Amino acid sequence: MSSAAKPALTDSPWLWFTLFTAVGLAALLATGGKFGKRQAGIERQYQARSAAASGQLQVDADATGKKSVRGAPEYSTPDETIIPLWPLEILLGMICAGSLAMLLRQQLGSATE
Repeated sequence: MSSAAKPALTDSPWLWFTLFTAVGLAALLATGGKFGKRQAGIERQYQARSAAASGQLQVDADATGKKSVRGAPEYSTPDETIIPLWPLEILLGMICAGSLAMLLRQQLGSATE
């Protein structure tokens, strides 16, 4: 009987795919609020500059010198951004689940041989 030495778990690329995507997903979920706020700020700057460049914004001043803006677009908020983060969360979750399944398949498959 030839008994091949079982490779170490750390030699499996599926372990590393699982770990890296799990850590990325955890970091994204833990700091999602900060990313949302930052993303909304970047998008608001873009929207304001785009509106100003296209001539959409009109600044009016009343008799007291108070300025008001007309034609401003609907600006992004941390909860409603143009580019959401949920697709990245889903993608990382799917990669993590898939690589975990492959790791389990590899480890359980080699255990039965």
